[in-house]
Amino acid sequence: MITVYSPLRISFAGGGTDISPFLENYGGAVLNTTIDRGIMIRYIDDGGSLEVSSRDFLRSALISSTNNTSMENKIINMFMENGIDTGRIIMNNDVPPGSGLGSSSALINGIIMAIYAIKRKDIDPYDLAKESYLTEKNKFNIILGKQDPYAISVGGLKYMEFRRSGEVTQKFALSDPFVTNLEKSMMLVYTGNTRESSRSLQDQVAKSENGDEKTMENLNKLKDLALQLSKAIKAHNRDEVYSIVNEGWSIKKSLGTNVTNKRIDTIIDYALDNGAKSAKLLGGGAEGFILLMSERENIDSLQHKMMSQSDFVIRIHFDGEGTRVIRNFIEPHE
Repeated sequence: MITVYSPLRISFAGGGTDISPFLENYGGAVLNTTIDRGIMIRYIDDGGSLEVSSRDFLRSALISSTNNTSMENKIINMFMENGIDTGRIIMNNDVPPGSGLGSSSALINGIIMAIYAIKRKDIDPYDLAKESYLTEKNKFNIILGKQDPYAISVGGLKYMEFRRSGEVTQKFALSDPFVTNLEKSMMLVYTGNTRESSRSLQDQVAKSENGDEKTMENLNKLKDLALQLSKAIKAHNRDEVYSIVNEGWSIKKSLGTNVTNKRIDTIIDYALDNGAKSAKLLGGGAEGFILLMSERENIDSLQHKMMSQSDFVIRIHFDGEGTRVIRNFIEPHE
């Protein structure tokens, strides 16, 4: 059996600047972290026809299935293209797919790493991220930025720049008391629905392609905020961290007509009225998880209050690692 774990991510600043065509023209900058929620992928070679199943989609597919456009069949094709045509692929996600935590990239990262493990090969985190990004974009036709595959592959709390010359990463030590306090001062609140990230990002992409001046201005502001947030964390300036996250959300809402809605605004307003210092929707917009940050001593009280707004309110911790193999023992037809 081979088991691969791929952590999910939360983005604090810069999301949207990592998406074409802005990325190619100006470069992107983001600040994100992987968290202690993720996707588990298991491969068991039982000698039978290649099968893929997912608890999240409540569907399965076989190598001989006729619906070649489904996600499950595209995943099967990825294995077959690498000479793997037997066994079972079992996928489980800690959160609902399409909820703004980079689950599609976590899945593709994990699948690619599983394929490398089956073939007894290693892959560098940045090479994994690049292959995952191109796979999502070209094989799955997903509109995405570079942030998710790179954030999830590299892991940890980090500031990342995407330049023409390549990617630059500055990691923060999770042992830093300020960082430790920060991670214990946040939670996620589920809006109750998911969305397809590509649809949420279409408006921003269209405006960028048309050279909309206001969109370009706002994306450059978001890029600058990522750098400012990096400096605020280095300076241990908690109030500045709160302020930057809030400013980023305010700008993010202007990037498309479907970034927020009444339900999201209601949850965020309630949180800010009840002790949250900052709040933002994660991912491309419309639905998913809202990130809340508060003073550490208020986090328990805030979580109890937010349960009146959502059935799924969870505390999180940072994960210092990216996508990795956690079990690698395979024999033919095990």
